[in-house]
Amino acid sequence: MNRLPAWGRRSITGVFFLALAFYGAYISAVIVPLASTGPLRDFALKRNGDLREEFGWNELVKTVAGIRDSLPPDQQASLGITVGNYGEQGAIEMLGPAYHLPPPISTTNSAWLRGYPTPQATTIIALGITREQADSIFTGCRLAGHNGNPYGIKNEESEDHPDIFVCGPPRKSWADLWKEHQDFG
Repeated sequence: MNRLPAWGRRSITGVFFLALAFYGAYISAVIVPLASTGPLRDFALKRNGDLREEFGWNELVKTVAGIRDSLPPDQQASLGITVGNYGEQGAIEMLGPAYHLPPPISTTNSAWLRGYPTPQATTIIALGITREQADSIFTGCRLAGHNGNPYGIKNEESEDHPDIFVCGPPRKSWADLWKEHQDFG
């Protein structure tokens, strides 16, 4: 490159940085939600499935907090929130503190390593599972709410398991439950 004239070196450098800026803008448009509506949002949603899962987090956390607030004080005192996937875990973990929600209980991926809560929760708000799963894992489950998003964006939470349940304690001890439910996803 030292053999090129100065204008040649500047041209190559300029093209390199222009290409780098273009590529950076493209990656940003895919990864970072630059717009909540319109073609930029649609562009990102088509190329980034994980981004789609974040739509509705605020509404999910507000719904869970409302369900918690509807419970009697003794049930609120021993509350745990179980989640079925890392998206629900992220919503409760990141946005839940503003609503004074307890940390999520999760058996998915590395969250399983955190273990179950101490003291052990006896009232459970269960997200991300079907009614059949809730009834097989916990006692006394009842439908308490639904998960969705106001944007009409179809994601795992709004399509696959939108129901939210309030349940009693697990049918097995937390230790046995933990041994049986190390999930990956």
